Amino acid sequence: MSKLNAIQVGFLFFILALPLSLLGEDDSCHPSPFVLITVPKSGSHMILKALYLIKGTTALWHADFIPLNLSDQQFLYTHFCVSSSLEEGYAQIPRMKTIINIRDLRDVCISMVYHIHESLWPGMSAEQREVFKTLSFDEQLLFVINYDYDVDEVAEFAPNSLQVSIVKIAEQLEKYCQRSDYLICRYEDLVGPKGGGTEEAQIKEIKRIANHLDLNLSELLLEEIASKLYGNEFDPFGKKGFEDFASTFRQGKIHAWKQLFKEQHIRAFKRKMNKALIALGYETKEDW
Repeated sequence: MSKLNAIQVGFLFFILALPLSLLGEDDSCHPSPFVLITVPKSGSHMILKALYLIKGTTALWHADFIPLNLSDQQFLYTHFCVSSSLEEGYAQIPRMKTIINIRDLRDVCISMVYHIHESLWPGMSAEQREVFKTLSFDEQLLFVINYDYDVDEVAEFAPNSLQVSIVKIAEQLEKYCQRSDYLICRYEDLVGPKGGGTEEAQIKEIKRIANHLDLNLSELLLEEIASKLYGNEFDPFGKKGFEDFASTFRQGKIHAWKQLFKEQHIRAFKRKMNKALIALGYETKEDW
């Protein structure tokens, strides 16, 4: 990923470091800025809808630099992995809050197989994708689990790639999920009964998000928000504030890996990402 432009950094840090009182605003009542960082294929658009319904804000996508035009009606949004320059930028923003959206990485791998069929994976050339599509599902899943790359390693055929392999994502997640000041949201809790979860967990997760943003929502509003998250029945994408986003919802059922992982997939996953799986709390021991 490219580094922040020096002029952008200086200007951003100068403006963001100013006390809000000097800008004519009261720090105590000004909403805290926040960033949403999601694992690709972890229900990103579901939590985007949740944040819109909770706070009335829309996402401002960024990947290699922090935009300077963030308003109170927007929040920063990006995928893992996060570059060191972005991490430095976040650290300089006063009162910055962070929300991390995760999902069982075994289910992420399955979802990525279907995603490659529908659109080009950022770290894969067009030729690689055509070969991939000729493989059996088991071979495709094994490829996704084993494929280990960073953006620099695929720059020759994917120069605009800002995403990395799931293996690299898993490595960064281990570190991020140890931060007590970050809110860690689980897809499995947010998805609700239509996706194989529970309504109780879904409402509790929405409430956690609202509380992290210093909002106290009524039970009635929590239930209303929960009813609109799963699927595309409520679809704000492509409209004002969401012009650059489109839903990639397919099925979104939890624990799909239990039906689709075979012994070869389990062995490969344990070699590549078992440490992260345990760190994220999806397993408690090495042998599952």
